[in-house]
Amino acid sequence: MRPRILLAVLFALSSSPAFAHPVDEVVQGAYLTLAPGGVSLELDVTPGEKVADSVIMSLDPNGDGKVTDSEAKGYARKVLAGSTLTLDGKATSWTLDRVEVPDVALLRVGGGILKIHATAKRADRAGTRTLSYVNRYAPAKTQPTANVFLQPRSGWTFGVTKQTRSNDGRSLTVTYTQGRS
Repeated sequence: MRPRILLAVLFALSSSPAFAHPVDEVVQGAYLTLAPGGVSLELDVTPGEKVADSVIMSLDPNGDGKVTDSEAKGYARKVLAGSTLTLDGKATSWTLDRVEVPDVALLRVGGGILKIHATAKRADRAGTRTLSYVNRYAPAKTQPTANVFLQPRSGWTFGVTKQTRSNDGRSLTVTYTQGRS
């Protein structure tokens, strides 16, 4: 009797929706880090199996199943062009730092995460400041989210006083204070 109970428990755990990844969406997680002199972005793009081809076509335009460094950077620049970063009311551009691309075969089955790393310069001034991020990249049905992190150093401190997110997860506005310690 015990082996049957154990098998039933194992089956229930293995089919739990807590481990599920959406197969019909591109999940995007934007991790923005405020630091002295700049903002860094790690954008994780995870295409589900049913929509992976829409991402792969942009990532591997010649369709050879191999993503070159040039193709990866071209894709990342296109994705970054679909986002806006505004600091204290002024649009700021991203500088692409690097792109991490899993095997195309893994992406095709919804098992890979593309990671785009970029930075933007930001002036250091004490006082209340704002950061707004909008992600408009949507190669298919998309589930975006954005979060902000703080990295105080070099005598600068930060404190978030307010965060506002759009209902669809595409935009994040953060009011924060910056000061000297």
